[in-house]
Amino acid sequence: MPDTSSPGGPRVCVIGAGACGLAAAQVLKERGIPFDVYEHGSDLGGQWRFGNDSGTSAVYDSIELNSSSVMSGFPKLPMPASYPTFPGHAQMLDYLERYAGHFGLRPHIRFRTRVVGVHPAAGGGYDVSTAGGGPEVTRHYDAVVVASGFHWDPKPTPTVRGQFSGRQLHSKEYKTPEGMEGRRVLVVGFGNTACDVATELSGIAERVVMSVRRGFWVTPKLYGSRPLDRFNPFLARYVPMALQSVLLTAMLWAKQGSLARYGLPDPDHLVLRTHPATCEGFLPAVRAGRIAVRPAVERFDGDRVSFADGTAEEFDTILWCTGFRFSFPFLPPSLTPVMTGPMRLFRRIVMPGRPGLYFLGFVKPLSAITVQAEAQAEWIADLIDGTTVLPGPDDLAAEIAADERRVRRRYTATPRLTVEIDWYRYLKQLARDRRRLAAPAGIRSETVMEVAAV
Repeated sequence: MPDTSSPGGPRVCVIGAGACGLAAAQVLKERGIPFDVYEHGSDLGGQWRFGNDSGTSAVYDSIELNSSSVMSGFPKLPMPASYPTFPGHAQMLDYLERYAGHFGLRPHIRFRTRVVGVHPAAGGGYDVSTAGGGPEVTRHYDAVVVASGFHWDPKPTPTVRGQFSGRQLHSKEYKTPEGMEGRRVLVVGFGNTACDVATELSGIAERVVMSVRRGFWVTPKLYGSRPLDRFNPFLARYVPMALQSVLLTAMLWAKQGSLARYGLPDPDHLVLRTHPATCEGFLPAVRAGRIAVRPAVERFDGDRVSFADGTAEEFDTILWCTGFRFSFPFLPPSLTPVMTGPMRLFRRIVMPGRPGLYFLGFVKPLSAITVQAEAQAEWIADLIDGTTVLPGPDDLAAEIAADERRVRRRYTATPRLTVEIDWYRYLKQLARDRRRLAAPAGIRSETVMEVAAV
């Protein structure tokens, strides 16, 4: 492919050509900052390229966005009006390809090239090693933007006493319901994927049982005929978050009643205290008896599964919808962020003491991530080109600690706590940073990066 770097060598390395990597590429190109994007797969799209040959896509064929098309595009290029209200993976991939074409990003992407190592360079910046059909190559960059995502490395299967003799698979391996006809399937988990897959399988399997350890709210995608997320901007701007939680909790109680009526555990928290499960057909399928609900799995005995309530059933297949772990196989421990509890990164982007290393897209808003990804990319570009500077070491540490306290007060303690954000507050904070942290006139970008070294 053509070399798109500057004569002095490319300055920025972007890891991943999914939605977040493309957002970084668009902003860097717009600013005139030289960069390269490295993508393990043979084409762009990341998660949204169904069956991606990079091995990182976890989407199944029937998946739909939980956010509406109007709210799911990047601010600089809205989704086409011809898309369905809740686009599937085919429309999302088409949109990302349109986005890359519109902004001329493809020439900057090195496909079939895997980043295998990122190490601090002696003179500053980072040495990035890549592999892709030939000898390993190492190039020097002033900055690295990690946009590799966090829905690709399945968590290990939970430890359960005994042995199960049937088929077990993680939700990442599930693509279509083909082969599940007439089977007895146990779905473990209670997130979006678990609800989607259980609902889909309930139409063809002999029996579908869902194992649920704790209660979460189940929210619809529509309020009447209007996508529920269309109310988000108004609520975020004019209604305090505590009142939003109370109002939405009351609305769901009025619409659904207690989840105990469906055999599900009632949540021990208000709506918005953690991510809800969003699935239109799930509760009707449970109410109709097409999906049965059981508590946690306690023991295996051949094809027989025992549950915490003392019941037991025989199953052919167990589908583990137990989530993903944060993985950065190309980073040494010294560059790997702590990903338990609230993320200890300034603005969820910058690791103290590691100038020029940025993490983009490691947030989980209730809205689509595209808006946050573009805002993060602009914020990062401001630091790279010297438009803004980071706070001093003491202020940086204080801001991270204050953010952690806010997150622990705001959200229920679940594994999702690491990436949870209040999307509107977060966007406002990034915008304030870009104004408040403006760099002194004439400061060089090299000096800006050094400010982060604490």
